[in-house]
Amino acid sequence: MEPALDVPDRFVASAESQAEPDAAWWDGYGDPVLSDLIRRAAHANRDVKVAAERVRAARAGEVVSKSWLWPSVGLSVSGTDQRSGYDGRVKQVVPNAADARGAVGGIDVAWEIDLAGRLRAGVQASQAETLAAEHGARGVRLLVLTDVAANYFTLVGALRQLDTMRAIAASQDETLRLVTARHRVGLATPFDVERAQTDASRTRAAIPPLETLAAVSRHRVAVLIGDQAYKAAAIAPSGSDLVVPATKPGQPAALLERRPDLLAAKASIDAANARRQQAAAEWFPRLFLSALFGAEGLHVDGVGLGSARYTHVAALLAMPIFNAGRTQAINDIAESEQREAVLRYEGAVARALEDVENALIAVADERRRSDLMQSASASAEAALGRAQSLYDRGQVDLLPLLDAQRVRLAVRVSANDSHTQLLLDSVQLYKALGGGWQVFEAAERPSTDGTSRAPGA
Repeated sequence: MEPALDVPDRFVASAESQAEPDAAWWDGYGDPVLSDLIRRAAHANRDVKVAAERVRAARAGEVVSKSWLWPSVGLSVSGTDQRSGYDGRVKQVVPNAADARGAVGGIDVAWEIDLAGRLRAGVQASQAETLAAEHGARGVRLLVLTDVAANYFTLVGALRQLDTMRAIAASQDETLRLVTARHRVGLATPFDVERAQTDASRTRAAIPPLETLAAVSRHRVAVLIGDQAYKAAAIAPSGSDLVVPATKPGQPAALLERRPDLLAAKASIDAANARRQQAAAEWFPRLFLSALFGAEGLHVDGVGLGSARYTHVAALLAMPIFNAGRTQAINDIAESEQREAVLRYEGAVARALEDVENALIAVADERRRSDLMQSASASAEAALGRAQSLYDRGQVDLLPLLDAQRVRLAVRVSANDSHTQLLLDSVQLYKALGGGWQVFEAAERPSTDGTSRAPGA
């Protein structure tokens, strides 16, 4: 059973583009600290290591499934030692008793001949499940990479906002000092002093939450890179201006071959199809062959009676005739799981396309907003400079100056928030596009079943 998909030729929220997103998308921001943190997390993150262990277990399960196609050979050895003599209870000789020692050794062979393809289907299902586990591990790595970038950008935004708040707070403290001095000589009213004090205190009050946000973001990044929170102080942003790379979503069809959750869902369909074939084989006969080869030696009263070799070969043909509907139920379960896997894949594709469309719109809109806020911030700085100059010359009272300071504060804070949100939206876009995990996988090597597989996924 295969999914019926309607994949568009291009994303609605983006102009048609053949350019695929960069694999190492984090390098596009131009921040060496971010690139280093990403690479550390890709290898040292604990969730990545847990996912790698799941892959290891899945590959071992694949070996188990393949083993059923081959004969099973076992070795058995047993020995006996029977001694007789005086009866310890009555202190008399037991008549007609003999000492006997024996040894038996043999090799047994068991083999199920895969007449209906049940075992081969099981191997195919196991291989598909292994591939799904590998793609699941890639998905975990992608989530870790995007989490590192998002928390790093949150940290950078919080630090930038802290610098802004502290600079504005210092300016407002200076304004408060000047107003207080003017009040002493009768050039300002108590109301002016209280208003300046209120603005200065309100700005100072915004600093502790930002410090908390910066600390929490540092702790999260430290844990994501496989370290611990108490070592988070070593994580220091580079201070360089972060530039959001140009959007290159590529074609929707390529998303199906790049996004790990979709690849895992597709592998799950292959596994469900193979399990369906395996269930259908339950209706057909199963042929079992067994053989036993061995030898037995016996000594009685120290006299060897020689050894005897023996061989036993048997075949068993088994076929269900009546089992109260169990075989039909097995097939019904497999068919239901097959349909469920297809529906899950179709739903995952629909959600993936939705994620990309939403992220494209968010990045485009936030980019426009960020540009406007940067322009507004420059205008607010210029207006504040003029208001300060007029106030210093006594041409305006305190109210226009404080209003200009409030506007400058609000606009700069909004501009910083918008830039941080643009960075976070761009990370969400790369997460939706599903790239980046390829960078950390070695060159693919062919596996024994002919499929390609990345080592250490």
